[in-house]
Amino acid sequence: CEDLTLIDLPGIVRTTGKNESATLAEDIQGLMNDYLKNPRCVILAVLPCNVDFHNSQIMADALKVDPSTERTIPVLTKPDLIDKGGERSVKDLLLGSKTQSFDCGFHMAKGRGQEALDKKQSIEDGLTAEESYFQNTEPWREVEDKNLFGTKNLRIKLAELQMKLIQ
Repeated sequence: CEDLTLIDLPGIVRTTGKNESATLAEDIQGLMNDYLKNPRCVILAVLPCNVDFHNSQIMADALKVDPSTERTIPVLTKPDLIDKGGERSVKDLLLGSKTQSFDCGFHMAKGRGQEALDKKQSIEDGLTAEESYFQNTEPWREVEDKNLFGTKNLRIKLAELQMKLIQ
């Protein structure tokens, strides 16, 4: 069995700051394009829940290179930052009723926030807190398919997709 290598690419950059290379945005886009075009690469299109998915450049880029969506998993993050009243819209997105369907479906994860990092919360404790969050927080706790939530389930989904792509 082949090994899975995770490459965390920088986010899409639109502008540069003081003392940064004028070609930074172009360099990062070129690096991303190299990986996105590779049919052996799984695309985790990470979308913060508090940002309208219509404005997502990674979703547009992923669909250009993977129109069948067989190697793209949109991952919604930061569900705790959704504006009050916006949960239903994000839930609809998670369940696939707001956009085209993806082979592996959408997924939602909640990482450790800055406060947890400052308090040196362990990764294991963070995973436990994430699981508790989805089990106890509306509207996520009412979603029937619990496999759509959490880092542990995302790992399983990635392993299954890797095996599918290898075969």
